[in-house]
Amino acid sequence: MKRNIISVIVGLVSAMVVFFIVETINSSLHPIAQTFDYKDSIAGKAFHKHQPLTLWLFVLAGWIIGSALCGFIIKLVSKNENKKLPITAGSILTFSAIANFFFLPHPAWFIIVGLLIFIPSTLLGHNSYKLKSNG
Repeated sequence: MKRNIISVIVGLVSAMVVFFIVETINSSLHPIAQTFDYKDSIAGKAFHKHQPLTLWLFVLAGWIIGSALCGFIIKLVSKNENKKLPITAGSILTFSAIANFFFLPHPAWFIIVGLLIFIPSTLLGHNSYKLKSNG
């Protein structure tokens, strides 16, 4: 049980590290003007509305890669086939994305795709690691 909990925590932290790296790269590719007022919600909506498609696709790619890594690490650390672990982690990542959607404006298509990718991606990563059999 302890190993399972640790595996989910380590998996989630690894996903967040990937997300942070991708967001850092993305912000250097699509910088915000130094005069941008973070307290102005109208300016924030306008800024996000005019972002190129590549910005959003890069974020989704980071979410998929980070989530898959999360599932992979969960299986590596937990050493069991239990699908509840990556589903739990994928659900936590989905809920964190929902919180993000409330605080920052996103295109509707991005929200829909964002809600659908975390659990399948963690399961993909989980399934990609094959445990060695004892016999």
